[in-house]
Amino acid sequence: MKDVSKIVLSAPLQQLQGEHVSLRIDMDHFYEITEEIEFESGPAVIELFKKLNERVSAFNDKLKAHSKREEIGLFPMMTRRLGENDRTIESMEYEHEKAEQHLHDFLTEAAQAGHTINEIEAQTITVSAVQAHATLTQHFAKEEKMLFPLAEKILSIGEIEELERLLQTL
Repeated sequence: MKDVSKIVLSAPLQQLQGEHVSLRIDMDHFYEITEEIEFESGPAVIELFKKLNERVSAFNDKLKAHSKREEIGLFPMMTRRLGENDRTIESMEYEHEKAEQHLHDFLTEAAQAGHTINEIEAQTITVSAVQAHATLTQHFAKEEKMLFPLAEKILSIGEIEELERLLQTL
């Protein structure tokens, strides 16, 4: 069996993997704020929560764009190659949904709490951001170690070229 860690990725797969770098940096920044919220008290928590809400909102927009590129471009191509009985892509899509749900829960609850949010509510809502971080950390690792190398192995040169063109339009 070929060692997947040694596989060199083509340009479109490298692009998708490269997007993880920027997304991880943003995730780590908002995660640091969640840790500060956990250890702070009083008015500092509210100020940190406002900062967290801004970061999560901006991150959510970037993540949606990245997910769209995978879900419209890469995933359908891989599903055709892997066959309908393979659950690899279904599993990846489920993880996307799970992470997006955690982010949605955070943003919705933060918006509902509004400017009258108290320390306890802020700390409670913050848990959804922590869950999104954990889900995405595992998901990105799975894509990088398993999915992208698998795609490189099973997609044809024509499909790789099609994916590259598609990624330029999304």
